[in-house]
Amino acid sequence: MKRDVQASVEPPLWQQRPFRMLSYTRFWSRVAQNALNFGLVLLITEETGRAVFTSLLVLALVVPSTFAGIVAGTAADVLPKRLIVVLADIARSAICIGFLLQGGGAVSYYLFAVLLATTSQFAGTAESAILPAIVRRDDLARANAIGQAVGGAAQAIGLGVVTPVVLRLVDSRDALFALCAGLFAVAAVQAALIGSTASPERKEVGGEPGGAWWSAGWRAMRADRAVLHAALELTLISAAVIILSGLIPSYITDVLGVRVDFGAAVLFPAVLGVALGLRVAGFLARRVPHSLLSSTGFLMFVVSLGLLAIVNELSAFLGGFGIFAWLNSVSIGRFDGGGVIAMAVMLPLGFAYALVSVAGQTVIDDRVPLSLRGRVGATQAAMAAMASSIPVVVAGVLSDWVGVGPVFGLVAVVTGIVAIANRRSGQAADRRPRVIATGGH
Repeated sequence: MKRDVQASVEPPLWQQRPFRMLSYTRFWSRVAQNALNFGLVLLITEETGRAVFTSLLVLALVVPSTFAGIVAGTAADVLPKRLIVVLADIARSAICIGFLLQGGGAVSYYLFAVLLATTSQFAGTAESAILPAIVRRDDLARANAIGQAVGGAAQAIGLGVVTPVVLRLVDSRDALFALCAGLFAVAAVQAALIGSTASPERKEVGGEPGGAWWSAGWRAMRADRAVLHAALELTLISAAVIILSGLIPSYITDVLGVRVDFGAAVLFPAVLGVALGLRVAGFLARRVPHSLLSSTGFLMFVVSLGLLAIVNELSAFLGGFGIFAWLNSVSIGRFDGGGVIAMAVMLPLGFAYALVSVAGQTVIDDRVPLSLRGRVGATQAAMAAMASSIPVVVAGVLSDWVGVGPVFGLVAVVTGIVAIANRRSGQAADRRPRVIATGGH
């Protein structure tokens, strides 16, 4: 009865200071992170002009997830989480300032990317571990949806406003790094204001598994089939997005025929799709079967990605019908009907990504003990980094060889095949007879 009364008087999520300050620090740090990531893409593209070098940059941004991520996950479980976030934000601010003092060049861009990604692993993992510690279990789906929306808004502002304005209008690389150093400092202050991260009353299932510290997250996943398959779904969707990140600059210039910095406008509908998907997924996460939500998301993602591979051909085909004849008259510089189709397809692509992400993340937050949350999250991020590390380079090489459109189609096909295999594996595991231990509680 006491718990019911407490739940009834609990203020809405946004009125709870720990959650609000966590959202603020995530927002400003991700604005800076996305602005820097996109800025590095533009700078590398200007210096090299080849997809393979952009893919190598993406590799430099994700590889730290494999190595530093496991250490970060363990730290988030055994050290004060709020302190980790504060120190990581301060470190990222210092790295930006150090880059300003050092100067620039292609090699330094890659080194900066590795340092930034490494420190970001500690911040991101600790932030993810804080969330289930300050939010009641029945609010986790909504909290995850809000968190994803915060990340989507930060991405839109970082990619679509901060980087284009500072690099193109102000025309100053140093101004971009100085601004982002300030944003990381603001995020550090907000992280310090989160307050206590003592978890609300909730019953924990499971605990600290025996064995090596670096494999604790993997063992926790394997101990729960639902968590394992949710982690594999998140790994697959994350790996696909990482691979696409390395191809986007070439896609914008070669397929759509516009400048890379203008491409942020083309990508903006994906952010809207993510925001819409998060509202829907946050509502449905515990009202429809996880398998249905995830399968729907993957189906939409694969179909949308396949359509992106043929936007120019699709525009020419649809332009032959009276209702779509206006596609033939779209001409804003080099932006034409293919660009319009791409923008239209980005919306369901972002929506699909949100469905899969919230569905999988809610399962993990529901079923993983708080004492292992950081390590499970870090292990899943490491899985995504390993799954994409070689493919992202191969995709870049193939794009320079056969074109980026066919590679988009190939990524769509492989993603669909692996998603089906994972779903069938999960269904087969659920049909096996279970041995239920009855010796303890």
